Amino acid sequence: MKKLSIPDPLLLALGLTFLTLILALLFGTNPRPGFLGAADVLTYWTKGFWGLLAFSMQMVLILLLGYMLALSPVIDRFSSVLAGLSNKPIIGAVVVMIIAIIAGLINWGLALVLGAVLVRKIGEQAKIKGNAINYALLGAAAYVCMMVWHGGLSGSAPLSVATAGHFLEATTGIIPLSETVFSSMNITASALLLLLLPLATWWFASKEKKIIPTGKSMHHLPDALTNYSNDPEIIINTLNNKTVWKPTIISISGLLLLTGFIASAIINPSCIGLNEVNLILFALVLIAFPQVDKLSKATETAIGSTAGIIIQFPLYAGIMGIMNYSGLLEVMTSWFVEISTQRSLPLLSFLSASIVNLFVPSGGGQWAVQGPLFIDVANSIGVSHSKIVMAMAYGDQLSNMLQPFWALPLIGITGITAGQIFRYSWRFMVIGTIIFVAVIWFF
Repeated sequence: MKKLSIPDPLLLALGLTFLTLILALLFGTNPRPGFLGAADVLTYWTKGFWGLLAFSMQMVLILLLGYMLALSPVIDRFSSVLAGLSNKPIIGAVVVMIIAIIAGLINWGLALVLGAVLVRKIGEQAKIKGNAINYALLGAAAYVCMMVWHGGLSGSAPLSVATAGHFLEATTGIIPLSETVFSSMNITASALLLLLLPLATWWFASKEKKIIPTGKSMHHLPDALTNYSNDPEIIINTLNNKTVWKPTIISISGLLLLTGFIASAIINPSCIGLNEVNLILFALVLIAFPQVDKLSKATETAIGSTAGIIIQFPLYAGIMGIMNYSGLLEVMTSWFVEISTQRSLPLLSFLSASIVNLFVPSGGGQWAVQGPLFIDVANSIGVSHSKIVMAMAYGDQLSNMLQPFWALPLIGITGITAGQIFRYSWRFMVIGTIIFVAVIWFF
C-alpha cells in the first residue's frame, strides 16, 4: 500500500494566512488601494497575532495534562487489565470503542494516548497467545475519541465561550456549559454515539476477517518501537517501575486543589470553563505523580505533543486579526446572511466546519477563524449562539475521521497505518453525520 502523504499542518496554516491576506485585499472594505493596502493588511495581521495568547496556553495545558494522565501508573494498570480482552476479539473491539467515547468526552489528549496504548497492549497479547483479532478495527475504534471530543469537557469552542474574558465575549457574553456541553441536544448526540457506534463496532468485528497479529501486520511491534526513547509505552514502563503510590507534598497539593475546586463548583456550578477544567487536570496529575522525577519525566514526554498548538495558534490569531480589522468579516457575514435562514444556518455551520477542519486540524484554531463569522451571522438572523457553537464543534470533530493529523500518536504507538484506520473510520463518520445532522435539525 502506498504510504499516505500527510501535509504539514503548519504549511496549511501558512497557506490559509496568505489566502486570507489576498481575500482581504480583494474584498476587504478598510485597506487602502495599492501597496498601502498591503501594508494595512500586514498591520491587521500583526494586531491579531497575540490575540489568542491566553487561549493558546489553555489549549496547550489541556493536551499536556491529558497526555500526562494517560502515562500515569493508574491508567497503565487499567490498560494492562483490559489487554486480556485479546482472547475475546468482538467484545474487545466494543470495549475499546466505549472507552474511546467516554475518554474522548472527558479529555482528548488523555483519550488519544490511552486508546493507543490499550490497542497496542491488546495486539501484543494477541500476538503472544496466538489470538486472531481485527487490529485495524481496534485502532479505528480508539481514534473515534476524536469524533466526540469537541462536545465533551475538553471541547475548545464550548469551553472557550464559557470562560470569562474569551475573545468573543463582547458579542456572545458568557455561554455556560449548561447551554452547550450539558444541553439536551448535546446529551442526546452523545447518548446516540455511545449506543450506535459500539453496535456498529460489534457488527464489523463479527463480520470481518480476524488474524493473529504478526511482525508484518503490527509493523514488527513490539521490537521496532523499543529503540525509541520517546515511545510512550517505554516511558510508562519506566514511570511504573517499582512505583508504590505514597502521599507527598505534591500529591497533597493536588488533593487540596481538587477539594477547593469541588467546594467552589458546589457554590457556583456554572463557573466551569477552560481554566477550571485545566485546574482539575492539574490537580489529578499532581495526585497521579507524587514523585518529582516521575512527574518531570511525564512532562518531558508529553510536552512534544503541544508543539503544533504553540506555533500554529499565533498564525490563526493573525488570520482573525485580518478578518476583523480589514472588514472582510463583515463582507463574508453578509454573504452567509443572504443564503442562510434560522433553520439552515446551524447545518451550514456544521458543514463548513467539517470542510475547514480538513485544512485547519485544530478545533481551537478553527473556532478562532470561523467563530466570529458565524456568530455575526447568527446575530443578524436571530439564531442561538449556543447552537452555532455546538454545530461548529460537531463539524470540526466529524471530519477528523478523514484527517490523519490527530491519528499520528495512535499510528506511532500501535504501528497501524492511516489507511487501515480510515478503512473503518469513514464508516463511523457516516454514522456520526446522521446523528449530528439529526440533533441539529430537531433541537
